[in-house]
Amino acid sequence: MLSQAGLTWTGHPFVDVGIATICAMSNKDNPSNLSLSDLDAAADRMSEYYFSGLMTGYLTCVFMNSAYVQPNMLAEKRKEYENRILRAHRNPSELKDKARCPFSSKEASILIHRSQMPLLTGEGVLNFYPAGTGYLPIYGPYLVALQALPLGGRRSEGRLLVAHGDDPEITIAFAGKYLADNLRLLNLAKNNKLPDIEGPSLDLEREQAVVKSRIPKYPDAKARGTLIMNDLMEIYRMRAGIDFGKRQDISVTAYWLSNLGQGPSLEIFHLPSQVTRFLRIADEAPQGAQWRKLVTKAWRSPYAQEKSDVEGENNKTGRTRKKADFKLIPGGPGRSRNDVISDLLEVYKHGFVDFTAAKKFLRRHLIKDVSISGVTRLREPEMTDWLLAKIFLREVMGMDERRIDAIKQFADRLAEHISQTNDKGLFRGLVYGQRAWEVRNALTKAQRNQAKDSELKHENGKGTE
Repeated sequence: MLSQAGLTWTGHPFVDVGIATICAMSNKDNPSNLSLSDLDAAADRMSEYYFSGLMTGYLTCVFMNSAYVQPNMLAEKRKEYENRILRAHRNPSELKDKARCPFSSKEASILIHRSQMPLLTGEGVLNFYPAGTGYLPIYGPYLVALQALPLGGRRSEGRLLVAHGDDPEITIAFAGKYLADNLRLLNLAKNNKLPDIEGPSLDLEREQAVVKSRIPKYPDAKARGTLIMNDLMEIYRMRAGIDFGKRQDISVTAYWLSNLGQGPSLEIFHLPSQVTRFLRIADEAPQGAQWRKLVTKAWRSPYAQEKSDVEGENNKTGRTRKKADFKLIPGGPGRSRNDVISDLLEVYKHGFVDFTAAKKFLRRHLIKDVSISGVTRLREPEMTDWLLAKIFLREVMGMDERRIDAIKQFADRLAEHISQTNDKGLFRGLVYGQRAWEVRNALTKAQRNQAKDSELKHENGKGTE
């Protein structure tokens, strides 16, 4: 029991993502199974990565002014910092006065500030801490877990992007996925294979190259919301048939932050269980293949936002891009934005279902519109995916399934009526009607005409007799 690390889930997203990263590094599925030896191994790997200089651009926005980002620091000072911070689980308490760790309720062993945990106050600042101290007390193993935070997240548009689920297994899954991304990039950096031209590159799978003064920096993942939701779908797909703990329908919260002293920032976007459930169901059979096809087609070109897409354009490094290169690099997660996923994210942007955004998503992607004469819009039957539309209406917009079926049955009967009677007036009224009352008038007129036709047929039948 003495060899156990003593880590448990805390509910704090930064600490939990760090713990999940240690679990992923140790191939453990629960922090209660982590040992002190696992923390030793994790500390060894973090020491190798963080002090190598390969991650400096990334670590600066996470651990501001720490020894990881001080290239001129003496070797002795770096070693002292490594032993004190990365190996805090092995060190005796530094504190003269007893204090409790807010994450574990255990007796704290060290005091930290924003160089060890993002978005804390600076060293010696007396705000927001108990007993008028200028630091935050923490238990050693939790500090080690916090240091793993960058490896369990992505560098995205110059900041740190992490994902935290209300089920710990999804947090571990995200941390493991992003750990694999970071190890892949570190391997490229070690072998001097990072691209030296800024922007998309075939050498990078899920990010774009960053170059400054002809020296490649740590690559950067783009379109953070698209990336998180795409990765959630991939996690569900890889673990099909495996429950995430006790619940499958979980919520996920993403944090996009910078710990830089001149401009600290934090943006939070939440994916409630309704949208994660929709993603899971949409990706399953029988509609899964069609959903994946829809998402695949929606990836933008990585250069879609650039205006000067011409032969011989010079970038910031002075290198020349060739026009042929633009067509060779496809869009994808981390490289570019996906319109389907981005529009779905807009539905929950404000923390609740935005029905205006939901209707836009439905019309744009599931019941597709085609412009006529640049003004009116016609819905083509072959461009409508009723199965996906039904799932979206039920899971996202909360519509009763019986009502959905009734609407579809009415639409089918209406289409059959127009086809059999060749009622061009009704067809034009439904297609060109811009307002509800115009559509209602078209239906009323058609009903009245059909009643007259039935009455005439009935009278003609009597006259024949």
